[in-house]
Amino acid sequence: MTPEPNANETLPTPPGDDTTAPQAAPEVASQEPAVVDAASAAPAEGTAATSAAPSEGADATSAAAPAEGADASDAGDDADDDSTEEAGDDADASEGGDDDAPAAGEAADATPGAPGEKKKRRRRRGKKRPADGVAADGTASPAGPAPASTAPTGDRKPKPAHKKPGGHPRERAAFHVGEETFGRVTSVTADAIMVDLSGKALGIFDRHELAADDLIPEVSDRFVAYVHGDGTRGGLVVLTRKPLREEEAKPMLEAAAASGVVVHALVTGIVKGGVEVDVGGLRAFAPASGMDLRLGADLAHYIGQRLDFVVAQYEKRGRDVVLTRKPMLETEAREVRKSAVSKLEIGAIVKGIVRTVLPYGAFIALPGTDGLEGLVHMTEASHDRGARLSDVLKAGEEVDVKILRVDERGKIFLSRKAATADPWGEVRDKYAEGTRHKGKVARIQPFGVFVELEPAVDGLVHTSDLTLRRIEDPSEVVKVGDEIDVIVAGVDPGQHRIRLHPALPEGEEVDPKLRVAPHKIVKVAVVTPESAGLVVRVLGITGRNARGFIPAGLTGTERGTDLRKAFPVGAQLEAKVIEIDPRRGEAKLSLRAVKEDREKAAYNEYRQSVAKASKFGTLGDLLAAKGKL
Repeated sequence: MTPEPNANETLPTPPGDDTTAPQAAPEVASQEPAVVDAASAAPAEGTAATSAAPSEGADATSAAAPAEGADASDAGDDADDDSTEEAGDDADASEGGDDDAPAAGEAADATPGAPGEKKKRRRRRGKKRPADGVAADGTASPAGPAPASTAPTGDRKPKPAHKKPGGHPRERAAFHVGEETFGRVTSVTADAIMVDLSGKALGIFDRHELAADDLIPEVSDRFVAYVHGDGTRGGLVVLTRKPLREEEAKPMLEAAAASGVVVHALVTGIVKGGVEVDVGGLRAFAPASGMDLRLGADLAHYIGQRLDFVVAQYEKRGRDVVLTRKPMLETEAREVRKSAVSKLEIGAIVKGIVRTVLPYGAFIALPGTDGLEGLVHMTEASHDRGARLSDVLKAGEEVDVKILRVDERGKIFLSRKAATADPWGEVRDKYAEGTRHKGKVARIQPFGVFVELEPAVDGLVHTSDLTLRRIEDPSEVVKVGDEIDVIVAGVDPGQHRIRLHPALPEGEEVDPKLRVAPHKIVKVAVVTPESAGLVVRVLGITGRNARGFIPAGLTGTERGTDLRKAFPVGAQLEAKVIEIDPRRGEAKLSLRAVKEDREKAAYNEYRQSVAKASKFGTLGDLLAAKGKL
């Protein structure tokens, strides 16, 4: 039975005034006492035992069991919450003016607060959303489900799944270190046993763990071992039957790192940047540069092999171990190269395969020499100095090369040009000085034009020999691919040089004996009449030596004469060489000097004739001259 309230006892205050005891709705107070006793006597149903005993002055019905339809878990959660939080929730609900407000108001009228007691407001904590028709404190709601604004939901957001830094969820490993697993043997090598782990992954087992009297499994046999490495870093799943053997390997590796002693390790997989290695159960890393001297070589064939390594780094008490095979590889390569180089014969012509073509040369592999390669420099690739190296040599083709020399470091220098016929051997006879030929402009440089006479044979026309006009660049006169007629001005087969001049017009022959010298009279043709004088070309001569200039004052004309009308282009004249410009090689000519020389010669001839006529002599001399005596 419910005890009668005592007048001396302090009655519970309304919600919001005191939060020491939870307040129940009036409907709950009308329940049977038997229900209250049953709920308080059975804490195993999910309600805490402390909730069955009301606080001071509290009504026994406030600890009644939740109404039918409410989950036991909700009732248990509400019973576990602090009484101060429940009072604060009820106070907030009464202030909101919801359906539960009348019931809360009646409870407040029935239990007035103690006089002089200060009101306290507590921060509302979220609780789980109660079931439909059940109040937040576990009692039945008279108006059905409460609105979202009056009943705090208290729903907690689910924790996001842990993600990798890249943004993708981390994959769970199929195997865990230390667990026992089994599979089928797929292959057995001299150093390892490959096991198929139920199609999930491929495992590798070091055969050196087996004792001498242990049976070697065969392909398709069942194999049981412990997982030593889960393979999440990219390698294979490492299996073992001695899980703690890595503790024995750590002191050995630390000593090997200090002394440089070679250690033996099993390659267990390919990872980013190199391979994963197992050293007595301890995981290590070997970079790709320490596994093969060739850049970008395939390392897959090393999996399952037990190789010699040098400990390059041992840090973090065995958690950061780096191995390398580079010292052994370099020593082995030097010995092989030294042995192969000693068999080469300097000056011999051998066949090679073009491996790589670079801007400065090409590397040629020499078959039968254990992979030796030699360099063909770009100057030794072809007799044609203007040919592109990529056009002369193609990767993969077979060529004949001549071994030129081997330096002290073992580098081999080859020449393709020396192994082919030299077209310059017959240049002296075929392109004799003064002969006329037709060629094609191959290259244009600021200093001149290269004219190809035949494949691999070309000559140079200097800019000053190209035209009689003053130009800044040869491209003002010719273009690449133009065909021009040239005359050989000089040949040097030893230096592979041919000096060319533009050919003379048709019908005009070169006079090899003609030389332009001061005080000499030559024949010229007018090229360009200018206000300052005449630009002329000396007939019978090619190149820069054929250029001449006659100043206007030496043309023998009156001042103000129009030289264009007096001397049309192409007119042939005789002029006297006054002097030669030593820097440009241009001759200064004079027409007036020729006229004066002729007048002077005529005058001298006349004087000689007069002098001869004035000398009569004796009568005997005259008769003797007439032949009468």
